[in-house]
Amino acid sequence: MIQLRKSWKITATLVLFLFLTACQLVRVDNADENKQKQKQSTPPPPPKVTVSAIGDVMMHEPQIKSGKTGNTYDYRKFFKSVGPYLSSTDLSVANLEVTLAGPSKPYQGYPQFNAPDQILDALKDSGVDVLTTANNHSNDTGEKGVIRTFNTAKKKGFHVTGTAPSPNERKGIVVDKNGIKLGFLAYTEHTNGLPVAKGKSYLVNLIDPVKIAADIKALKQQGAEFVFVSLHWGTEYQRTPNEFQKKTALKVLQAGADVILGSHPHVQQQVEKMVVNGQEKLVVYSMGNFISNQSDPYTDLGVIMYFDIMKDPKTNKVKLTKTSFLPTLVDKYKKGGKTEYLVVPLPTKTPSNPAANPRITKKKWEKSYNDVHSIITKADSFPVMVNK
Repeated sequence: MIQLRKSWKITATLVLFLFLTACQLVRVDNADENKQKQKQSTPPPPPKVTVSAIGDVMMHEPQIKSGKTGNTYDYRKFFKSVGPYLSSTDLSVANLEVTLAGPSKPYQGYPQFNAPDQILDALKDSGVDVLTTANNHSNDTGEKGVIRTFNTAKKKGFHVTGTAPSPNERKGIVVDKNGIKLGFLAYTEHTNGLPVAKGKSYLVNLIDPVKIAADIKALKQQGAEFVFVSLHWGTEYQRTPNEFQKKTALKVLQAGADVILGSHPHVQQQVEKMVVNGQEKLVVYSMGNFISNQSDPYTDLGVIMYFDIMKDPKTNKVKLTKTSFLPTLVDKYKKGGKTEYLVVPLPTKTPSNPAANPRITKKKWEKSYNDVHSIITKADSFPVMVNK
């Protein structure tokens, strides 16, 4: 009898244990199932891309000499402070306002630029991905210079638009970043009176609203969902856009461009929002110089423009969601018998660490910041990008 009672107790205990274990497994299974359902119900973040853009990258003779090291050249020091503000974005665009005709021609600055190839290494190292090459100096070293500049930049890993060695390569470029296809085109108002080779208009894209409209259409047929058009235009050293710029900007935006990136005046001009065909678009009339040896007022100032672009996962429409900017300043000084250059980012109105840039006084810093800020925000309000 005692053995039966013991057996019954053991059986009851075992049944209770199995029941509790089963309940626990059910709870665990339910928890896992709930977690899985929660994961499935949380939609992925919408595709987003941030593009940065800078103005004229020039190479005057003192700049060329500044990078000479033995029998070669190195210009990475120019951008060591500002590089992180470019490389932190998904894609970065620069206007290359020199030709790279190679060492068979003398390296020289103004008026007909021929720079060492190593300027490309410095730009690539800083995070630049796209080069626009249509500007008034595109034809400085003739057809051979145009072709070599294009081919050298391509070999270095850049996307290039604005000049081309053949008709097939004249079309703009489409870059797929984070699931968004970005299109890039570039044009110049003139080539300083140096005629492009007869019958070879593909070498340099000249501003022609009809041609630009056709190119934008073709680019969208290639899949471009958001189009940047770089225009080298305007009046040098003027801080306000002229009538040609205003009229051309409207035509280009009406033709389907989303953002216009302006250059050539060597100083900044305003950034303006425009509603075209029910869509908000943007024109940056001039980003000014990014680096040069120029000394006219405001030519040592630059700006990095930032564009946040997002795709709506429901409609697949791509739109500009935020525009911001960062003022920059070229710190130019003498050292070891050379002129040295350093592009300095100005993320705050006053220097947070003056010891990092001892040659730039607090007064110079504040004036430079305010000069860029007042022009960029003259027509519309945009935030300064502080965190890289």
